[in-house]
Order: sequence, then C-alpha cells, then structure tokens
Amino acid sequence: MAQAGKTIPTIDVQAAMAAQAAMGGQSNGSGGETSGVDKMRELLFGNQMQDYDKRFSIMEERFQLRLRDMEAESSRSLSNLESTIKKQLESVAGQFREEKDLRADADKELERNLRDHTQALEKRLAQLSDQLARHERDFTDRLSHEVQGLRDEMRKRQDDSRSTMERMFAELSNVKTDRNLLAGLFVEIAKCLNQDVSPKGANGGG
Repeated sequence: MAQAGKTIPTIDVQAAMAAQAAMGGQSNGSGGETSGVDKMRELLFGNQMQDYDKRFSIMEERFQLRLRDMEAESSRSLSNLESTIKKQLESVAGQFREEKDLRADADKELERNLRDHTQALEKRLAQLSDQLARHERDFTDRLSHEVQGLRDEMRKRQDDSRSTMERMFAELSNVKTDRNLLAGLFVEIAKCLNQDVSPKGANGGG
C-alpha cells in the first residue's frame, strides 16, 4: 500500500486577518468567542482538514479493500490447508488400511505355514511311531525266535548229556561185571595152584 506524502500546513495571511477581524467583532460574548474560534479554525485549516478527511477516506477504503483481500486470502489459505490436511489424513488412513491388510495377509500366510508345518510334523511323528512299532515287533519276533532256538539247543544238549551219562553208567556197569568175572577167575586159578602145589610137596617129603 503506497503511503501518501506528508504536506506541511500553510497559513493564508488574508484568511488570518479576516479571522482576526471576525474574532474582534464577536469578542463580547462567550458564544461568539466559540463560533469565532471555529470560524478561525475553519479559515486556517479548512483546506488541510478537507484534504485530511479525503485522505483518511481513501486510506479507510484501501484498508477495507485490503482487509477484504486478506480475509479472502485467509479463507483460501484455510480452504487449501483444510484440503491438504484432509488429503494427508486420507493418505494416512489409506496407508494404515493397506498396512492392516498386508499384516492380515501376512498373519494368514504365517498361520497357514504353521498349520502346514504342524501337519507335516504330526505326519512325520506318526510315521516314526509306526516305524518304531514295526521295529519293536521285529525285534520281539527275532528275540522270541532266538530264545526258542536257545531253548531247543539247551534241550538238545540236555538230551545229549543224558544219553552220554546213561551210556557212561552202562559202561561202568559193564566194567563192574567184568571185574567180578576177573575176580572169580583169579580165585579159580588160585585154587588150581593150591591143588598143584600140595601133591608136589607130599612127594618130595617121602
């Protein structure tokens, strides 16, 4: 806004003399003195006051115009700011919804992977359990066969031992019988020897 140049008030000499004459002619009463002062002020500063009033009117008009421009600019700025804030809020809300959807999808994917891993682990555990039960059955069957084989072998060895012992007892019985025969034979031989010795002794004595 351009500021108007300041003007120095000037006093018109004729207007001053006329004002002085008017004040001299009306110096008898207080009312006349007041009107004389007004007239003097009007004569001295009338043109300047009119100029000032005109300038003040122009300044006021410009101020009102500038104020209206500022109000319109402020309104536009507030509207732009409101629109910008609204767009930013909508962008943030959209990003939040997008992030929420992404997290929901990630949670679903994680839950699905966890469920798949759990099912695979359960299946693997079931296979291991079946394999362990099968190995246990095989081991039990093999152990039973081995125990049965050991029992059969022990029974066979017992039978063999019994047969061997019976055979040994039979041999010992045979040996005992042979000893009795041999003893009887020795007795008979002794008797024969005694009989042979007795006649020879008798003949020699004679």
